[in-house]
Amino acid sequence: MKSYPLLSVLFSLFFFSQSALAESALTFEGAWIAEAPPSSKVNVAYMEINNPGDQEVKVVSATSENFTRISFHQTQQKNDMATMQHMDTLTIPAKGKLVLEAGSHHIMLFNPVKKLKAGDQVNLDLKLENDDIIKLVVPVKNQNTDHNSHDHSAHMHH
Repeated sequence: MKSYPLLSVLFSLFFFSQSALAESALTFEGAWIAEAPPSSKVNVAYMEINNPGDQEVKVVSATSENFTRISFHQTQQKNDMATMQHMDTLTIPAKGKLVLEAGSHHIMLFNPVKKLKAGDQVNLDLKLENDDIIKLVVPVKNQNTDHNSHDHSAHMHH
């Protein structure tokens, strides 16, 4: 029987790349950025991040040409007071989801380079622990509108 070392290597590379892709195959639903009040220099992003994979996935940073700084936070209730705690990463559990919403986990977007209004769109890059970059196009919406309608999926580009 003949041996095909090149074919064997290519076959292994194919399955390795498929498993690497599966690890970062996150999906995003309902992504939106809240339009900031007139005097505020901070916007907030909300979304649901789903992880169908077998391993947890960590988002380690976020960047956008629209903001000078972006960080992750979680609102916690202590002694009847809400406090925000900085989070180094957003961890999406294996076969689970992380919901970013008011009063919970969220993304803080600091110092917009221009005032964003409802209807604008923001390019948001999320960097994963494995150095993959997920590119989202996220709409800016008025905080007082219904954010549970069917048209809330961010556009995702790899």
